[in-house]
Amino acid sequence: KSYVVFGKTNESAVNLSVIAAGTGGFVINGENANDFSGYSVSSAGDVNGDGLDDLIVGAYHADPSSGNNAGKSYVVFGKINESAVNLSVIASGTGGFVINGENVDDWSGISVSSAGDVNGDGLDDLIVGAYFADPDNKDKAGKSYVVFGKKDKTAVNLSAIAASSGMGGFVINGENIDDRSGVSVSSAGDVNGDGLDDLIVGAYLADPSGTNNAGKSYVVFGKKDKATVDLSVIASGTGGFVINGENAGDFSGVSVSSAGDVNGDGLDDLIIGAHQADPDNKSKAGKSYVVFGKTDTKAVDLADISAGNGVVAHTIDFQGNDDDNTLTGTSVDELFVAGLGNDVLTGNGGADVFNAGKGDDIIIINADNLAKLSSKVLSSDLLARVDGGGNTDTLKLAGADLNLDLTQIDNGRIQDIEIIDLTGSGNNTH
Repeated sequence: KSYVVFGKTNESAVNLSVIAAGTGGFVINGENANDFSGYSVSSAGDVNGDGLDDLIVGAYHADPSSGNNAGKSYVVFGKINESAVNLSVIASGTGGFVINGENVDDWSGISVSSAGDVNGDGLDDLIVGAYFADPDNKDKAGKSYVVFGKKDKTAVNLSAIAASSGMGGFVINGENIDDRSGVSVSSAGDVNGDGLDDLIVGAYLADPSGTNNAGKSYVVFGKKDKATVDLSVIASGTGGFVINGENAGDFSGVSVSSAGDVNGDGLDDLIIGAHQADPDNKSKAGKSYVVFGKTDTKAVDLADISAGNGVVAHTIDFQGNDDDNTLTGTSVDELFVAGLGNDVLTGNGGADVFNAGKGDDIIIINADNLAKLSSKVLSSDLLARVDGGGNTDTLKLAGADLNLDLTQIDNGRIQDIEIIDLTGSGNNTH
């Protein structure tokens, strides 16, 4: 069983027996004996575009027509009532849809997650791990499947996703025998700043540089096509980057997730679990690593993260406080973090990141700032961001003959702006 508990404003305990009875949420009942539904569950984002967030439930021991233990995952569309959901009904195409595993003993659904909007079509996508799958006859190298969001309720067969032409998504094939890629899968947020959501896939038994079971995690950059992704290509620095575990037996990648923007540089960051690691000689105390977002595809070694050599795009160059601040930058790339007041932030060029915070703020950008915001080249230019924060915020153009074309600026690079001031020194357009 899986239980959806509705948000609430009080601190009273929740009893799942009450949820199952239809008060304060609803229960999702598994389809068949020994399916193990609910082993992995996640928000799915808004898969069908109806304005309600959806859910995904993995049942890795389920037996679709493709074979025993091929696994199933169920997408349950959002709803406002508290009636129980039976996954047998979802599988029939009512209230959601089923995702059927590809081959016998793949264990698809061992890990499930929203993938964000990987292909940029406005619908949230899904990622399903199958860590016992055998891509290209590589025993238990593992596979992960990206299923694009859709509005209908027809079943999805992962065999169709894995087909060379792709149908409704694409497959991510593990790198080496017994890597178990797909043990953990997640949206990574927008790690490289190109406007598409990225993915992260854990392979906890991988052996980076021969270090047995140190584990690897792979960041796969978002893309609009359905071509197969091979993690060996990602590891070579094409289409993403690899994150190599620190020590033998650490099992890094057993759990992976987006971390949001931890360091405030405008790029989403990552967190990777290594539950068998031995920090300070404390056997199996475990470690977790935060890896900062970045615009290049160089490999990341968790040993460097442990040593304090994380990938940092920016330090905070201008930081405000609770007063009304005036923060004025130079022509280089800079990070502005304002406070609670009504602030004025002036960029003066570069791939600047503006986090204006609360207050009625004014953010002033010039032609070079605008060019960086419009850049689509995989470089540090992708760091450029404008976030007005709370209240009523104004984006103001400084200069003449500037054209603010929002269709040429990727989603997420300008947000929480209520007013656009084109005045400048004349002839600016929007």
